[in-house]
Amino acid sequence: MSQRQDIKDKINIFHLVDQEILAAVPFENPLAKRKDVSLKELVQYPFIYYSEKSGLRPQLNQMFNKANIKPKILIEAVEDHTIIGFVHWNYGVAVVPNLPQLNPNEVKLLHLKDKIGMHPIYIITKSDHFLPPAVNRFNEFVQKYCYQNYVSKDKLI
Repeated sequence: MSQRQDIKDKINIFHLVDQEILAAVPFENPLAKRKDVSLKELVQYPFIYYSEKSGLRPQLNQMFNKANIKPKILIEAVEDHTIIGFVHWNYGVAVVPNLPQLNPNEVKLLHLKDKIGMHPIYIITKSDHFLPPAVNRFNEFVQKYCYQNYVSKDKLI
């Protein structure tokens, strides 16, 4: 048995919901007047990009490689709100998952014309590990909430 299969046998993976991938631009940027933008239009500007430590980095790299586009990375960060902060202060633009808790006065979020996929969100637990009842209830609540408010309505976060 491969090591990868061995790990898969020891975990439970449940897909909750998908987040839309959006462009974040400063309000001073000419693109901020628009509702959507292409990756080709975005690469005219320096990028604030997720660092190698981010789980989103491989997906973004794949997205840009598939589009045959190389962003000019000015700053790398791990955390969403750090990236948004640099965009807010006009250091560059970014591609980020939709952040519902984001203050709309921070940056302008634009839909991407390129249909580049979504950012999936999962719950992952160990299958051979005891989970307290509170954790099980929380998992059930989150799964039900995501299904009722997003998945059943074919809606993204």
